[in-house]
Amino acid sequence: MNEKKEKEIIEEKEISLERKNAIGFSGGTGFGIDYARMLKSDKFYVTAGFNALMFSIDAIEQEISGENLLVDTALDFKNLDIKLSYHPFANAFKLVGGIGIFSSSNINVKTTFKENITVGDIEFTSEDSGSLNVDVNWSKVAPYLGLGFGRAVPNKRWGFAADFGTYFSSSPEITLDATGIIERSKDQEALLNESFKSFKFIPYASLRVSYSF
Repeated sequence: MNEKKEKEIIEEKEISLERKNAIGFSGGTGFGIDYARMLKSDKFYVTAGFNALMFSIDAIEQEISGENLLVDTALDFKNLDIKLSYHPFANAFKLVGGIGIFSSSNINVKTTFKENITVGDIEFTSEDSGSLNVDVNWSKVAPYLGLGFGRAVPNKRWGFAADFGTYFSSSPEITLDATGIIERSKDQEALLNESFKSFKFIPYASLRVSYSF
């Protein structure tokens, strides 16, 4: 390595060490904003941020047992994070651990009949036949583990990063509500909770752009 190149690397490292803070914006499993701070060395960074994933899709048509159904689906996840990232090597690879505090961690699915249905000799309108509503909620506090590439506080003024990991939650709590001719479906709530008790993970992936100062 020539002297000029070595000098440039040293100067760049000195400048980067002066930048101990960064503001980041991320997109992927939701959209987020965060503040990051370099700790004692450029191997450790702490990040505090907010992330939100909210969207809904209405009137999805599905056919089950010959009946046409309309399905409305809504997701609502909002959480505050505190994460510590560690760079074990002299590059952008990192290991990340932390905790997420969820103000909302909910999936809701509502199903109704699209058309009139006939039971025996009786015809029911779509309004009278009833609806099935499934509400899924995870715990409010969940540890996080992941890995990624890119520093929370970039060496240069602008930086990019990618993160992949999961929150380790408790088993989801599922409530089932049914009306009309399918009201008896409420009896399946315990079975539904048992079937989904292993769904303790909330996956996370994001691409992040940050500005250091």
